[in-house]
Amino acid sequence: MTVAEDSLPDWDERAAAAGIVIPEPLPSQPLFPGAVVDGSTAYTSGIVAVEGPPWKMVYAGSVGDDISVEDAQKSAALAMVCTLANLKGALGGSLNRLDRFVKLMGFVRCRADFMQAPNVINGASEVLLNIFGQDRLPARSAIGVAALPGGASVEIDAVVRLRS
Repeated sequence: MTVAEDSLPDWDERAAAAGIVIPEPLPSQPLFPGAVVDGSTAYTSGIVAVEGPPWKMVYAGSVGDDISVEDAQKSAALAMVCTLANLKGALGGSLNRLDRFVKLMGFVRCRADFMQAPNVINGASEVLLNIFGQDRLPARSAIGVAALPGGASVEIDAVVRLRS
């Protein structure tokens, strides 16, 4: 290991120190993997909040109607943890190839007049903040939508730059 590599943050250790338990990667779906690595960039497929195994969706429903903003923030946080699990699997079992999240897209199932989608996606951003720090937070979008897979309340996907 070079001096430069030795001085890089250990993301796995920082996640553990923050009390964030990253599970095994979720099983890939027949038509799309959880994450794809292309050179120095990783792209994640959209993911919702699931727990397991056996994997089951949690926090389903329309935010503001079926579930609270607070539970939707928990959904966003758990979806981010699942995203990290899929990235960890695609990167050989460690987060340490990650340099930074570049873009985070958050989709919130809600009514057309619901204006708190950014507050919901803060749940995902807080997970990233606790592991990677303020200077590595990504650009972000939070979009209200009428439906998500399986009736989920939140779905996220991300673009990540990898260390060279």
